Amino acid sequence: MGIIVVEETRRQMSEDFGPGDPVAYIEAVHAAPADPSVPGDPTDTTLCGKPTRDIDKLSYTPASPGAPWCPPNKRQWMCRACDDALRFA
Repeated sequence: MGIIVVEETRRQMSEDFGPGDPVAYIEAVHAAPADPSVPGDPTDTTLCGKPTRDIDKLSYTPASPGAPWCPPNKRQWMCRACDDALRFA
């Protein structure tokens, strides 16, 4: 099974209520199965069941089967449920 790594973010307006775009804060990094009909895209849900519709795809691919699926610089936000689903699959 191919894995697509996606990032769930929370967008929040500046605290000073000034003009501008919302700032994105990382909520979690998830794993989703690769969609067999659209190479490079995730299926509709992550391994933990979150919809991938509003989640950003990361440009990270595990190096090989059995390699860590989560990028090293994003491990603090790794979804434990996705990790468990991969470990026990």
